[in-house]
Amino acid sequence: MVQHIRKSALAILGLTLLLASCTSQKAVQKQKEIYVDTSSISGMSAITPDTVALQHISSNTELNLIVDGRKISLKGKLRIKRGEGIQISITPLGLVEAACIEFLPQKIRFINKLLKTYTEVPYYEASAIGLSGIKYNVLEAIFLNYAFLPDGRPAYKGLDEMRIEDKDGCYHLYTKGETSMQYDFSIEKSSGNLVSCNGLSSTGESIRCDYSDFRDIDDVSFPNEICISFKGDTSVTLEFELKKTNNKSFNFSSRSVNSSYRQQNVGDFIKTFK
Repeated sequence: MVQHIRKSALAILGLTLLLASCTSQKAVQKQKEIYVDTSSISGMSAITPDTVALQHISSNTELNLIVDGRKISLKGKLRIKRGEGIQISITPLGLVEAACIEFLPQKIRFINKLLKTYTEVPYYEASAIGLSGIKYNVLEAIFLNYAFLPDGRPAYKGLDEMRIEDKDGCYHLYTKGETSMQYDFSIEKSSGNLVSCNGLSSTGESIRCDYSDFRDIDDVSFPNEICISFKGDTSVTLEFELKKTNNKSFNFSSRSVNSSYRQQNVGDFIKTFK
């Protein structure tokens, strides 16, 4: 009888120690995910003020435009002026502009000069390509390879409002709270560069960005290869290979259309590229 009680006690003790070990491991894991020392990440280029030095980006580009799986290879030019707009000029033969994509502070504009068609809508109406949950300042930060908070503030000013996880050689920053999109930024520990960003809305719209081949522009590391994918009713991917990138100042001006152009909705316009 005594031996039976002793065996039961040992079994209960063993089970207790096992449960305590599991709980302890979960606590350590939770601490590692949420309470990474922010001093180790606050100096990284993707979240520090250094990147603000890039007020202008201008580059020739080899561009792959992929619409619902169909790829078109084009030449063009990417121009970004902070606070004013992102402009992608498409020149198939490298000479005459045939089309233009513009992300402006209040709206999106697509112009097809060959077919004399265009579309322009505010972001909240651009669910067809998955942009209705994205604000312009967030989109601008993505193109400039910058980690941010949902209201556009850079992450270094609000790390306490993001969850940080250390895994796979990267720091992952996750947005929290009630926002139109939830984001996951991957910042490479060895370089401090933002190498990917994923955004997902509650309605299923998504954005994915991947960056590689980083080179210095006036001592600021910037990717020469950028892939940005939007997904709503239609999937649109822009793959850029940048050539001769510089940050020289320029005046930004949006393209205009006249009465000979026919306006389309976003979905119908995008389908003309399929």
